Amino acid sequence: MTSVEFSQDKSKLTVSLIGEIDHHGAQRIRDEIDRQILKIMPGIVVMDFSKVTFMDSSGIGLVLARSKLCADCKASLYVESVDRQTGRILALAGIKTIQNI
Repeated sequence: MTSVEFSQDKSKLTVSLIGEIDHHGAQRIRDEIDRQILKIMPGIVVMDFSKVTFMDSSGIGLVLARSKLCADCKASLYVESVDRQTGRILALAGIKTIQNI
């Protein structure tokens, strides 16, 4: 089961994803993430994948759609703790990965 936790530090919103991100998990948390971004309107959004145990292409779609929302809200989106292959795919899509915060 996928869950999400949020933490805020000044103008940075950290979205910690937990569990398996598949089609059903991504669908369940995307609205929750969007609501927090629109509510807080942060300058930076960091999606933390350190507690993700499995991710298929739905996870990449989740990030890409949040990237569009962040761009519309004038926020920068970063991801951290993704595996190498996912990091490469996200980099090709223009999403910046963070190695160490």
